Amino acid sequence: MCYMGANPLRRGSNCSGATEKPTETKKEDAMRHSVKILLLLLSLALLCGPALGQNVPPLLVNYPDTILHNGKIATMDDKNRSSNPGTVSQALAIRDGKILATGTSQQMLALRGAQTKVVDLKGRTVVPGIIDTHSHLFDYALDAQEQTAVRTRVRSKPGDSWESIKKQTLQIVKDTVAKKKPGEWVALDLPREGLGADGKNVDGIVAARRGMIVNRKELDAIAPNNPVYLKVRTTSIINGQAMDLVRSIWAGPMEPDLIREDGFASNTLNRIIGSDFLVGSLEELAKYYKDENFRWASYGVTTWSSSFRSHKSLAAYQLLDKKGDIGIRLAYTPSLGTPIQLMPEMYGVSGYGTDYVWFAGASMRGMDQSYPGILTSITSAAKDVKDREVYNEGFSEFIENAVASGLRIAGTHTAGDKTLDLMLDAIEKGSAKAKLTPEQIRAAGHAMDHCALNPRPDQIPRLKNLNITMSCAPKYVEDSPEVLRDYGEQYLGWIAPMKSIIDAGVKAVFETDDRDIFKVGTVFHYLDTMVNREVEGKVYAGKERVDRVLALKTATSWAAEYVYRQNVLGTLERGKYADLLVLNSDYFTVPEREIRKVKPVLTMVGGKIVFQAPNF
Repeated sequence: MCYMGANPLRRGSNCSGATEKPTETKKEDAMRHSVKILLLLLSLALLCGPALGQNVPPLLVNYPDTILHNGKIATMDDKNRSSNPGTVSQALAIRDGKILATGTSQQMLALRGAQTKVVDLKGRTVVPGIIDTHSHLFDYALDAQEQTAVRTRVRSKPGDSWESIKKQTLQIVKDTVAKKKPGEWVALDLPREGLGADGKNVDGIVAARRGMIVNRKELDAIAPNNPVYLKVRTTSIINGQAMDLVRSIWAGPMEPDLIREDGFASNTLNRIIGSDFLVGSLEELAKYYKDENFRWASYGVTTWSSSFRSHKSLAAYQLLDKKGDIGIRLAYTPSLGTPIQLMPEMYGVSGYGTDYVWFAGASMRGMDQSYPGILTSITSAAKDVKDREVYNEGFSEFIENAVASGLRIAGTHTAGDKTLDLMLDAIEKGSAKAKLTPEQIRAAGHAMDHCALNPRPDQIPRLKNLNITMSCAPKYVEDSPEVLRDYGEQYLGWIAPMKSIIDAGVKAVFETDDRDIFKVGTVFHYLDTMVNREVEGKVYAGKERVDRVLALKTATSWAAEYVYRQNVLGTLERGKYADLLVLNSDYFTVPEREIRKVKPVLTMVGGKIVFQAPNF
């Protein structure tokens, strides 16, 4: 069965499958004709109203499971780059997890049966569920519960130096080792920032990379028989025991710059150690993930996508899917250079998976880091700013080979504009290796994630030519004060420039990529940022603001293409999954600066309620 239609992950996919119909006997034709007449009569009976419909034999009738009526149903079925949300109805009917029909309340209520659940919306607005094209719920799940966290948090106060944090960290490691048996893990979560020797704030990523915190030798000296793992934002520091254990589970080529000899390690280790070593059983890990999924359902997310580096993490979601406990949908992109790279899907089986968990392409950690470690082409920045920029060498070859083998690239961290140049170079070189035509390159549907400080204006035509989808996180607009300080006002328009991307005809989709979403409690906070571009009362690069309808399209109908489920997700049309949000206020009419207050009072995935507010 060819599920995804126009966007195959591999070249040469053929979805036509046309075959000749076998010749049928007259008897078979007559039987088919009789069935058609019966179905026609049944349809007429249903359309004539409940009274007539109730006389049809129950075995022949499938009434809606749920009807939502007396509301404002924004189907978002206009997928163009216009400010038209498409068809707006009063009601919709759901059957077998999919949209059966939309229309007036009278029309939909006429379809109900004795077992149909009827929900009076009382004028509330309904929109498709939000599709978040880049977030890491498996990471957030392990941090979510303070009392059951898998890592001990190292506390710091404003004004604490990295030297004092280092002393505190080493003491906690010593104390923890004294309570542990040999071989048991010691895992800590370090502060995000501290003061350097000059009294200036130094980001945790920078401090770890520069060896300002602790190193492998210091950890080995106090924990020779226990693996030690220190998480520092999106990087980590480990000792020799941990290094040996991580390397023992590797399969296939190892991503470049994974672990330095001094113990500094990439974000890949955060995602592998947390799931594979710190959580004992698959069932326990699945419980963490389930809780986080349902939290995100309360924020308004019904589908999310992420790169994956751990087989165990993916297995936990598959276990939830098998049990029917997963809550929201997941499109995964296994990461090159990590243990998960050898899974069969990495041969490019387009859309392979279930209704809730499926393969959407190949990814990699990224050639740069999060701010302030983004890699830019800006030469006018001060030396200390340029010294913080990170270039992870050796990644281009992985991307080139993946593209040449027919894989779609998606889910890869691409923060700075120079990194985007390098990623596009790798896609073009890989395509050239495989001798792909321009049409085949465009059909691959490659995507770049984040838009933290990209694309530059001159990169946009190249994106359009290659048919690249840009997955942009409005949260990076919140970095505008730092970009203004470090690089200058002229570069503020490079931060998630959604309007420029959309106006140029390049595909733009929405991502959250924010573990701190729990602080705002709604995904509409980020749509507000896209619409207003306001940070602490100041508007940054206002020319890149988009209207609220386009913002919602990036998170619904357009985002469905990114996750390769545009045939069944993204709009509230007949035959698509009933993934929807009932909102506390009308997204389309509230004042623009109150969009961030919009949140769901009811979230449904596949027609099932996965979140319901107490007041609904």
